Amino acid sequence: MKTITGIILGGMIFLLQACTEKDPLDTSTDAAFSASGYDTPIPCTISFINTSRNSATYLWTFGDGATSTEPNPTHTYTAIGAYYLKLKATGPNGVDSICKVLYLGNVANPAQSSFSYFMDKCTGTPVNFSFFSLNPLSQYYAWDFGNGATSPLKNPIIQFSTPGNYMVKFSSQINGVRDTVSLGIQIF
Repeated sequence: MKTITGIILGGMIFLLQACTEKDPLDTSTDAAFSASGYDTPIPCTISFINTSRNSATYLWTFGDGATSTEPNPTHTYTAIGAYYLKLKATGPNGVDSICKVLYLGNVANPAQSSFSYFMDKCTGTPVNFSFFSLNPLSQYYAWDFGNGATSPLKNPIIQFSTPGNYMVKFSSQINGVRDTVSLGIQIF
């Protein structure tokens, strides 16, 4: 009986996974991207990695007034803050857009904790955040995400499942002294 139950359960899991994957024969345009380089303080150059499907032209909006039509652009940011990133991909069978949020921090004081984050979409839940500690002198990390979740990792990835306002607190030890920085985030 256990074998039959295991086979049925395994088959159901396979079918569920197959239903959530992209159909390789689907020719609709699908805008997608990731970013790297936000693990360094301002000024920083961010590399945008375009993973769009079935697209030929692109329009990037970097959230600071600058744009690009390159497939995989880089962009330098010189100010601390949150930037709404948008990629519009156009292909032979349509247009698709995606928005993500990038928050860039800085280490103005070598005795100060600081962080950046990358949010995988602008609206809707669940939403994934990748957080990065910026100060190379930081040790013994403590994150409180304001949603009941905490982490001792240097660069945690956290999912928020409910819209709202959250106060993210990041604490680290620098040269034997504990320092804490807080930042409010809003999830729509």
